[in-house]
Amino acid sequence: MDKRNVIIGLLILALGLTLFYTFNKGISFPSTATIPPSQELKSAFDQSFQDSAMANVAELSCFPTSRFDCDQESCTPAAPATYYFVDYGTKSGTYFRCDANGCDPYPVTVNPSGEFTQFMPSQGQAMLFKVATGEILGNKGEFVDITTTGRSSIVSFGKCTVR
Repeated sequence: MDKRNVIIGLLILALGLTLFYTFNKGISFPSTATIPPSQELKSAFDQSFQDSAMANVAELSCFPTSRFDCDQESCTPAAPATYYFVDYGTKSGTYFRCDANGCDPYPVTVNPSGEFTQFMPSQGQAMLFKVATGEILGNKGEFVDITTTGRSSIVSFGKCTVR
C-alpha cells in the first residue's frame, strides 16, 4: 500500500512539472542588468529642470534609472528615453512626458491611494504613472511609468523630486 502511494505521488509530481514547463515555455523575466540613461537625456532633463516654466510649477520632477521593453514573451533592458514633470491639483493636473526633443502634455486624473498617487491620462492614452508620495514606506518619490505600444509595454522606474 505504501509503495502504491509513493508511485502515485511521483506521477503527480511529474505531471505538475510537465504542466509548469509546458505553459511557461519561452517566458523569461527581466534581468537585473539595466542600461543607464544617456548623457543627452540627462542634459535635456537638467536644462528643463532649471529653465522651463513647467518645471517651476510641477510638484514632481522625475528622472528614470531603468527601463524594460516587454512583449508577451519577455522583458529586455533598454536605455531610458523619457523623463517626466507632473503638475497636479486635488482632482486633475498635467503629466508631461519629455525626451531630448521636448515635452508632450497630457491632462490626467489624480488618484491618491495610501502611500501612492496614480496619474491616468483623462483622454484615453494607454499610460499609467504611479509615484510614492507618502513618508511611511521610506520610498517617497520612487515611480513607475507604464506605456503601451500596440501589444507591447515600456516600463520605466526612477525617482522624483517632490516639491
